[in-house]
Amino acid sequence: MQTNAKHKILSNKFLKSYVYFLLITFIFLFPYSNIYAQQFTASVDYNQVPLNYTVDLTYTIEGGKASSFTPPKFDGFEVYGPSQGNNISIINGRVSKSTTLTYTLKPNKQGAFVIASATAIISGKEMKSNSVNIQVVAAQERRRSNDPFQSMMDEMEEMQRQMMQQFQQPAYTEEEIKQYLSKNLLVKVTPAKTSIYQGEQTTLSYKIYSRVTCNGIVATKMPSFNGFLSEEFILPEQQEPKVERLNGVEYQTLEVKRITLFPQNTGNISIEPMELSANVYLGFEPFEYKFKSNAIALTVKPLPEKNKPNTFNGAVGKFSFNAEYDKTKVNVDEPISLKITYKGTGNLKLITAPKLEFPDEFEAYEPKAKDDYKNNGNEVTGVKSFEYILIPQDGGTFKLPKYEFAYFDVDKQDYVKFILPETTITVSGNAKISVNVANFFKREKKDKPRSIYGIKQQYLQHKNFVRSNTFWGLIAMPTLIIILSFIFRTRDYSDTELLLMRRKKANAIALKRMSMAKKLLYQKNEQGFYNEVIRALWHYLSDKLVIPQSELSKENIADRLQFRNVQHSKIVDVKTTLNTCKQALFTPIRKKITMQQTYEKAIELIVDLEDELKKKKK
Repeated sequence: MQTNAKHKILSNKFLKSYVYFLLITFIFLFPYSNIYAQQFTASVDYNQVPLNYTVDLTYTIEGGKASSFTPPKFDGFEVYGPSQGNNISIINGRVSKSTTLTYTLKPNKQGAFVIASATAIISGKEMKSNSVNIQVVAAQERRRSNDPFQSMMDEMEEMQRQMMQQFQQPAYTEEEIKQYLSKNLLVKVTPAKTSIYQGEQTTLSYKIYSRVTCNGIVATKMPSFNGFLSEEFILPEQQEPKVERLNGVEYQTLEVKRITLFPQNTGNISIEPMELSANVYLGFEPFEYKFKSNAIALTVKPLPEKNKPNTFNGAVGKFSFNAEYDKTKVNVDEPISLKITYKGTGNLKLITAPKLEFPDEFEAYEPKAKDDYKNNGNEVTGVKSFEYILIPQDGGTFKLPKYEFAYFDVDKQDYVKFILPETTITVSGNAKISVNVANFFKREKKDKPRSIYGIKQQYLQHKNFVRSNTFWGLIAMPTLIIILSFIFRTRDYSDTELLLMRRKKANAIALKRMSMAKKLLYQKNEQGFYNEVIRALWHYLSDKLVIPQSELSKENIADRLQFRNVQHSKIVDVKTTLNTCKQALFTPIRKKITMQQTYEKAIELIVDLEDELKKKKK
């Protein structure tokens, strides 16, 4: 007994190992399964069959894919099917794939029958199967076996025969099939609204109506939607078909597309049909059926001119609006946030950031946009906001501009206005170095030089011009300029000497400030750290390039560094480092660069610039 048990365990282990071997072999050899020659064979489960029994005729295709199949005539038999199957086998390490087509044949009379060859196009090559012989003998009484398993198999065989008979389809011509499908498989598009205003949204729902078995439904051609802004809804991947009646007939329905349109033009606009393709099963082989939706005509009305505000910018729908400053009393360099929010239903995506003119004493960053859109039924709803960061550079009381938002309410059929009133901001403190930092990020404003040629020609042409006050003023002007130059010569000389002294000490002062920045780094004082880095770089650039702080600008610094043949990469690094510090101080954007990285980069910049500028000087 122990020996048998041992043998049984070993047999089980061997069987498991063999199964694993077969799986591994299948995995590695499956990609090469198509290299073997194509075969097309026919076989029957019985060559002799009683008159009251059925026989299965199976066509097997190996080593290729059949693009068409033509069965022979089955004279003397009732035919059911075929049914299709796919098989993968591993024999002696060889992996093979095959496709089977099985017909169930029920003989009508006794005799010897030859089933001729079938024809198929396999991998682009026409092939014929072998013929098969069937001998039909006299009917035999079906005896029920005492074996329950055999009895179950007999019942399954009979059930299969009945099912095949039930689903057997008569042969139709291709034109007859298309005519049949035109009534039993169609797509219908339904608009939420057919009469809308310019800019108002409407939604198109494309729905399949089917009374046949089909799959592989794809849109082969979408409408162009010319003259519209369009947005496709994301439909659920798994949808349960619904039963609907259309023209008194029940169909299974499934929505395949839902698209929201915003018309940009007015008038009567036609939307061409959507074209689709599907695989339809009317028998064994799928039939590719191409069909299209109905066309849609929309009437787009122009927006009324009555009561249209001057500030109206194309917003159409139904919106709410909110705009507010987070504070009205601040200190110099303390950021102020202005958040403008639009919420509702309509063409939210077309709303752009308001163009606001803030006082020159404020450094204004580009607004940060945020949006959240949802497809709610047949409408696009959502929220869109813009946040402005303002940094006052000098103390005083300032008036920040008002803003008016106007939209066309499709329900009221009238315009609605929201107003952010002019807001007074009180800033405490005096201008700091950050005033000059602000100039770094802004384009320098240059006044056009006044020209002497702007004097009216009529004075020069006047016959009494020599006697006029203008003539004597022009004579006296050069003399006055010479006198003033002599007076201020000593002062100009002193200013130049001061600038030269600052240039010599620029490096030492910058490194001293960076030493203070390092202490703030260890203390994790972010605001103090970034302020100190900004001051170090800004003072260094001002002193080293001999540029008065009042004249510092992005253009001036870039021009001076370029003139001194400083590498372009270093000029870019200067801008990037200053931008990083400013964003860390005044914007809510999460910092991607650490304080340690900023410190190391600033030190590297100061040292490299000092070396390069000394070399260029020599």
